[in-house]
Amino acid sequence: MGLTDRMLIGAIANNPAAFEGTGEYRCCRACETIYFTSAKKPDATHDSHDWFALPSLNPDNSKVLERAFQRFIKRWTPERQDQLELFASRKGWDMAMELKYGGGALEESEVAEWQEIINGRLDQLLRQAREQLQNSAPAVSAEE
Repeated sequence: MGLTDRMLIGAIANNPAAFEGTGEYRCCRACETIYFTSAKKPDATHDSHDWFALPSLNPDNSKVLERAFQRFIKRWTPERQDQLELFASRKGWDMAMELKYGGGALEESEVAEWQEIINGRLDQLLRQAREQLQNSAPAVSAEE
């Protein structure tokens, strides 16, 4: 069947990218499969295959999305920025980025703007994953 963009985007968006911690999504070039593995629960099925770790939209403990969101809201009024910062101080930036009807701080129009940013980044990471999928890694010998 092959890996669809939707499959790759789902794994990239949800990839904690922390093998030693939560785990990470990897892609096996040989099997054209996405799988999850971690140091605590390793999936050795593809260890001898040509695989690579998928990129991540928001790696664990990196606060990449949080910092991006804080830069993003600078385009809004100072009053709205203050409201979001106050909300984030109480409930966290991860909730501040969510729609208010789901417990977050954003109005529908604000979510739509933020989603454009997220989708743009996901497209970049998808292209990166597709390039990695096409470019097979050189074989590593047992002596190296």
